[in-house]
Amino acid sequence: MDLLKGTSSKSATAPLLQKADAANAAHNWAEAARLYEQVLKADPTKVAIWIQLGHCRKEMGDIGSARSAYVTASELAPDQSEAYFHLAHMLRFRGDIWGGYENFLKAFEADGNPQAEKELSLMLGSEYAYPETIRMIDEVFSTEDYLELNGDIATAGVDPRLHYILFGWKEKRSPSHIFDPWYYERQYRKHLKPGTMPLLHYVKNRSKGFRGNALSEKRWFTAKAPERHEWDALSPAVLGDTTRAVVILPVYKGYDETLASVYHALSARGDAAYSLLVINDCGPDQKLNAELARLGEKGLFDYHLSEKNRGFVQTCNHAIADLSGGLDVVLLNSDAFVFPGWFERMIAHADKDPRVATITPLSNNATLCSYPLRDKNNLLSLECTPAKMNDIAGRANAGVAVEAPTGVGFCFYMRRSVIEEIGALDPVAFKVGYGEENDFCMRSLNAGYKNLLACDVFTFHVGSVSFSSSKAENFDAGQKALLRKHPNYPSLVRHHFEADPAQTARRTLDRARLIDMAKGAALMVTHNWGGGIDTYLKDKAAELSLLGTKSLMMKVHDNHMVSFSQDDIYVPNLVDIDMRTEMAFVLQLLADLSPSRIMVNSFAGLTWDFHSALLASLSALSAEKTLVLHDYSAITHHYQLIRPDQIYAGLPTMADLRQWALMKNPQATDPCDPDIRHAAYNAFLVDAKVESPSKASAEIFRTFFPKADIRVVPHEETWDVLPDVLPRRPDGQIRVTLIGAIGSHKGSDILLALANDSRDRYLGIDYSVVGYTNNDEALTKADVEITGAYTTNEEAFIELERIQPDLIFIPSVWPETFCYTLSIALKTGVPTVVFDLGAQADRIREAGTGHILDPKLINSPTALSDALLALGETLAQPAPAAVSAEPARKSASL
Repeated sequence: MDLLKGTSSKSATAPLLQKADAANAAHNWAEAARLYEQVLKADPTKVAIWIQLGHCRKEMGDIGSARSAYVTASELAPDQSEAYFHLAHMLRFRGDIWGGYENFLKAFEADGNPQAEKELSLMLGSEYAYPETIRMIDEVFSTEDYLELNGDIATAGVDPRLHYILFGWKEKRSPSHIFDPWYYERQYRKHLKPGTMPLLHYVKNRSKGFRGNALSEKRWFTAKAPERHEWDALSPAVLGDTTRAVVILPVYKGYDETLASVYHALSARGDAAYSLLVINDCGPDQKLNAELARLGEKGLFDYHLSEKNRGFVQTCNHAIADLSGGLDVVLLNSDAFVFPGWFERMIAHADKDPRVATITPLSNNATLCSYPLRDKNNLLSLECTPAKMNDIAGRANAGVAVEAPTGVGFCFYMRRSVIEEIGALDPVAFKVGYGEENDFCMRSLNAGYKNLLACDVFTFHVGSVSFSSSKAENFDAGQKALLRKHPNYPSLVRHHFEADPAQTARRTLDRARLIDMAKGAALMVTHNWGGGIDTYLKDKAAELSLLGTKSLMMKVHDNHMVSFSQDDIYVPNLVDIDMRTEMAFVLQLLADLSPSRIMVNSFAGLTWDFHSALLASLSALSAEKTLVLHDYSAITHHYQLIRPDQIYAGLPTMADLRQWALMKNPQATDPCDPDIRHAAYNAFLVDAKVESPSKASAEIFRTFFPKADIRVVPHEETWDVLPDVLPRRPDGQIRVTLIGAIGSHKGSDILLALANDSRDRYLGIDYSVVGYTNNDEALTKADVEITGAYTTNEEAFIELERIQPDLIFIPSVWPETFCYTLSIALKTGVPTVVFDLGAQADRIREAGTGHILDPKLINSPTALSDALLALGETLAQPAPAAVSAEPARKSASL
């Protein structure tokens, strides 16, 4: 009977199903849905019909009903992917990326649906199979790090890994401390395909030397419980008659971190007059409790096990009031690690000034006390160990401390007399912590005492990274209590951060580390304006590296600033050094670095006072010195030898330069009397050589400095891409393209005049810039295509291949010293046009290809348009363009 019933049902619904399918095919969605619903009333187990119903409802815009239909189908056939797949498509189209991903994943997991896997990989910006993609992500992704680095995700309560996979990587969020997407894209942009997840590229290529961040890919310190024999080598640190202060180490759980912290407190003691009190707040880790009891019985430290759990604040107060013998105390977290010399230096600050209430050392992870970056968890490894960092701090910042509105409780000295006057930690307002040490500091300030940051001590602090809802609630409660008691606390901290009194101390630590790493390196002095000079410096650094010489960069900028960097060491505090107040620091650093070679590339961006001061200080150093000609800044503050009214009037004389100095030139950062400038550079050139990348610039420089030792050293260039000659499109238009960053000296004014002339006279010349200009808006209105800045030669070639220019125009109106953009032009094989000036004309002659125009055309846009039009018309035939290497007076007739 059941079989007959099923047959009858099938035969009864067949006509309905045919009508439904016909309505579906005719896009009569409402009718099709109505008929499918009737079919399903007769037999609700038909998975395919539920899916068709879902399609119809989706097309009708009834997303909720469509989703219900797809879900029903998936529940009927969970091992089939079709329903999940269609649901995923619908949800993603509607903007529900999360739901789309989850259902594509279910489709893939159901039966290995290859289309679902393809969609998953596309959503993740991956060219690899989905399982491989996830495996690669999980090599680097850290839930703990992601939540720490992205506080909004922590409070949102979403799945952090899933958030990163779907959204975080597109928002350039760091998946862990070891991978910085901003850094990676800056460093390796030319290797990344558009839409690709940078993390995947990193995982595939890190074995080839690709770096995930500017610092390191290893943790600086990992806590590990010592072996038994290591404990046996320690001396006791128990309370006695000679004890100067008691180090209180409250413990609760964390086996490796706690025992490592105890060990470091003991091993770092030496002859220091402190005892160690380990107070166990009735912790739940029996293994830890047993080991602490054993070590306490061994007599290595004073040990106290509480019978009940008091909480952190009450435990500290119990130790301070009842177990410390009325002495000064240092609260040391069980995830903080001290090193030899730490206590002696801290207590010395207290002994210097009886008004000091609290002292906190520098640490990798201690907000305003953090180093190398302030207010960061600096857990990635520097080139030295934390113990070595403490030694460097003791040496470089000996006796240095700064006042602060608050200390940080990870390693926190408290003077006993102050405790007796104002009370210990507040257990009422801060029942579970999160603000109790800040409150003590504020009460100390209100009582007329000081809080110090000891810049000559470095302590490593792991820091708790837990984002449970209870911790968030406790933290918020603690902060609210702090604000109720001290409404001015936020403003004090804000002003402290703005003033940053510890900045010099951090700079000093970076300076000491840099000297240790780069003493005797080759010093390259340059500006931070970018351009071809950066290519030169990169190539020169690689050349020196092959010779076994390290290179050190000193960039000058913003009128009075200087920044240092070196590839092998992370020194973020040696940037933006203000020479108005820190000139002595800069000069001492240069002297201590004792560079073996000094290459002065440019002081552009400095005022003359600092330009000349640095030039003189470098001259006094005993090093091989070279002035590299990238412009004519040694001759005049008009670096391109262009008159202040932006006219190139030929090579100026000293009389011309004196007259120019009386004119206004708002672009000049270091104007001065040309005779004063020449005297300064003549003094530098007494024992310095000059390198010129071209004969033309060498001849110009020799005109002003006839005694200079000048060598012509062309820039060596390496190319990742060797393109074919670009094809021309014979459509009646002449395409003229410029390359690079086009300012007035590079011909932006000429370009605007040419574009307007072409439009007004209907010349049929299309202009474009592969790069950008100083006048993009006006040029765009004149129908000039501006592609935007490129970061690699390869990117420039891609744009040139797209544009397919007939001519490449280098309209520089000054005698260039080399011209890197001309190198790109010559590599393409496209006929290149320049004015008969400087290195650009010399290089065209040497290459035996291209066209050289009379500089008189610079000030005659219509004649220049006619010349370019004539050149373009010679390219109508497929044969290569003729070389125009005649003297400038002849080429002007083009």
